[in-house]
Amino acid sequence: MRIKTIVIDDDAYDLNKIQNMLDKISSETVYQFTVSLYSDPDSIPVYSADWYIVDIDLNGKSGFDLANVIKENDPSAKIIFCTNHDDLVYQSFETDVFYFIRKDKLYDDLMNCIKKYVRISAMNYAFRRNGEVTYLSWDHIIRFEISKNDLFIYTKDSEELSERKTLKQLLQEIPEHSFLQPSSHDLVNCSYVQSVRNDAVILKNGTVIPVVRDRSKEVKKAYLQYLTWR
Repeated sequence: MRIKTIVIDDDAYDLNKIQNMLDKISSETVYQFTVSLYSDPDSIPVYSADWYIVDIDLNGKSGFDLANVIKENDPSAKIIFCTNHDDLVYQSFETDVFYFIRKDKLYDDLMNCIKKYVRISAMNYAFRRNGEVTYLSWDHIIRFEISKNDLFIYTKDSEELSERKTLKQLLQEIPEHSFLQPSSHDLVNCSYVQSVRNDAVILKNGTVIPVVRDRSKEVKKAYLQYLTWR
C-alpha cells in the first residue's frame, strides 16, 4: 500500500525526523510513502494527498485553522495532528481529525495510525435487500438511523438505503471505535464528524445530530477513543 503524504511543520528538525521515521516504516513493512515536506503552508501548490501530518503550532499560526483549509480543498483527506502537547487533543474535537500523533512517541503512533487507516479502508458492511447482499465500504456510510426494526443508511453519495434490522443487531456488526451513538436512534461514522459538542455532533455535510443529555460524556469519550485507538 502506498500512502501519499504531505507533512507540514515549521521546525526543520521535526520535518526531517518525520521523514526518516516514514522511511524506516517503509523499509520494515509493506507500507510505502510518497512524502512532500513543507515548513510554510502557504507554499503548498496543490492540496492532494491521502494523509496530511500537521503540526498544531506553526510559527504562530494555528494547525487547526490549516486543517479546515485543507478540508475545504481536499474533503477526503485524513488530517493527522502531530505535536508535543498532549493536552491539545481535546481542542482537536472541534476539527475534522483522523489521528493524533505525539512527537515523543512518533514511531508507535505512526504505526497505530497506519493500522487504523488500513483497518477502516478494508472493512465493509453487508447490506441485505430483497434476499441479496451488497457490500458497502464503511467509509461510504455517513450514518445509520434506526426506527424500531427499520434501519436507514445514509451514504456519501447522498443515497438513502433501508433494510430490516434492529439497533442491537447493528451494534454487533459495526467496527470497534468507528461510530458514535448520540442517541438510541442514531449511529454516526466518526470519519464524517466535523466536531463534537456537548449537545450535538456536527457532520462534514452540515448535518446536526442532537446528543441526548445522558450520552454527552459517552459520545466525547467514544470520539477520543476513535482518535487515539491503538
